Amino acid sequence: MSDALPGVSYIVTIYNKAPYLAGVLAALEAQEGGFPRQYILVDDGSTDGSGAIAERLAARMANAHLIRQDNRGPSAAVNRGLAEAAMPFTHIIDGDDVLAPYATKILLKAALASRCGAVYGRNTWYGAPEELRFPPEPEHLPVTVLEDALYTIIRIGHAGGSTYILDTAIFKSVGGADPRVFVQDQSIPQRMARACKIGLIDCLICMGPRDEPGRLMKTPVQQQHDQSLTALLTLRDDPDLAPRFRRLVQKQVTGRAWKYAARHDGASWASRYFRLFVAARLPFVRLSDETLEATLGAFRRSNDIRLMAPSAAGSAAGASAGAAPARRSAARNGP
Repeated sequence: MSDALPGVSYIVTIYNKAPYLAGVLAALEAQEGGFPRQYILVDDGSTDGSGAIAERLAARMANAHLIRQDNRGPSAAVNRGLAEAAMPFTHIIDGDDVLAPYATKILLKAALASRCGAVYGRNTWYGAPEELRFPPEPEHLPVTVLEDALYTIIRIGHAGGSTYILDTAIFKSVGGADPRVFVQDQSIPQRMARACKIGLIDCLICMGPRDEPGRLMKTPVQQQHDQSLTALLTLRDDPDLAPRFRRLVQKQVTGRAWKYAARHDGASWASRYFRLFVAARLPFVRLSDETLEATLGAFRRSNDIRLMAPSAAGSAAGASAGAAPARRSAARNGP
């Protein structure tokens, strides 16, 4: 294998990240490895001046440009950047995550050595600025290639913002992030797992601010909703998946809905969600698509869940049978 590393397109998704952008972009420019790079900054309708800051910073960077769009959410921001990606690999960066100096280099080497189309590392959080520091670069870093990758990814809910690198051609071939789902974290590994090998490395790739209120980890209801929605769409998109996939998904979405409804809405054992939870675990029971989609209503009843436009979302992302309509929120919409 040649020592030369292939180029990387960085897609930086930005929504109200003004305090962090300078540090995030400085860390990208400081990435070790000498590989060609392209910086695509996507301002997803920021209202805190992030767009102006990104424009000023991009003007000082080589091969960087800023895209501005009305607020459409992280999946749409990723796909808008992907349309401009010209390098062999793509690294998606949340607008407040800081990469370790060796992060992209290590991910590239792992992808090339393992011939994986996607390689994921891990992240952590920092509070005070002095906590933002990384350990030395590891000398030996084996790649764990997931067996039965799609099943494993659905089972463990694998995601990981800013911690992964993707083969650009493969990522484009699967359609990028699922445009029917607001949050991109679940759809990307599920889509990639259907097209290529997925690798994992035990290496700290990035750190994000623990107390940033705009982080999606601060909205677990949206994440749970989109985790269920993504799995349901995976079933819809590939009806030839083995029955064990449907068994897994119906157990997960009914369990997730029942636990949420019981904890937050006081749902009892007499509720529909509990009945679905039980039915999903009975031998030889196959719940219909419409019944499984109805579990999304547990999250939509009393929360500001962001949904994609019906034209993009399709059946499973719209209001399902028995599901209360979701309220649209402009307050919690950033990557």
